[in-house]
Amino acid sequence: MARGKHPIRHVVEYVLGVAIWLSRRVAGAATAVVAVVAVGVAVVASAAAAIPTSTGTAPHTAWKYVNPLREVANLEPSRIDMGVDDSGSGPILALGRAKVVLATDKLAGPESCWGRTCVPPPGDMIVYRLLAGPFAGKYVYVVEHITIDVKAGETVRAGEKIATLHEGSPNLEMGWASGHGAQTLAVARGHQGRGVDPGGWSSIEGRNFNSLLVWLGAPSGYVTTIPSGQTMPAGWPALPAHRSGA
Repeated sequence: MARGKHPIRHVVEYVLGVAIWLSRRVAGAATAVVAVVAVGVAVVASAAAAIPTSTGTAPHTAWKYVNPLREVANLEPSRIDMGVDDSGSGPILALGRAKVVLATDKLAGPESCWGRTCVPPPGDMIVYRLLAGPFAGKYVYVVEHITIDVKAGETVRAGEKIATLHEGSPNLEMGWASGHGAQTLAVARGHQGRGVDPGGWSSIEGRNFNSLLVWLGAPSGYVTTIPSGQTMPAGWPALPAHRSGA
């Protein structure tokens, strides 16, 4: 959309015109013209900076997401269930800028409460809330066979180490959390497996998180059984065209 001239520009253009007219008629006016031109240019630059480049648009906010598994050695993807399982060893990174809301090693419990109020032994779990990007406000959980390097209440940057994964069973699991304690988003929406193992099938939440990991450069987990009739919550963000908004 075309924009009219800033009022200050009209004044500057008038002053410059007068200065040029004087330089042609008055001896020794050249120095004065140079000074006037310099001031005029500065004023025009200031006025231009004050003019918005567009209307009706929100301020642009930079964000960045990273592959949280990019530094894991001997990374081997496993099944997709309520989240995505992987094995290997090494640093686990924050997917994006986030606030840690849960970080504890005391949540071990039986299968009947996995993904609800407890997790598999040894009981380690991190939950963080993303603060930027298209998934801002969504919760991510990291659980199983990790040493936790952060505390609840901390704000972490994208790519910051939050835990260390260890070789062996159980495998690491990452996925969408509900934001209520140890509860996964799959459990919150009644999408967990129907058998003893709540991860007995590949929930829509697990498959959605797997798509995000693959988009970030991680290897895909494998699908077991796809339950029918499951959808992500209304308005759930789609994967953007680029991995960051800088």
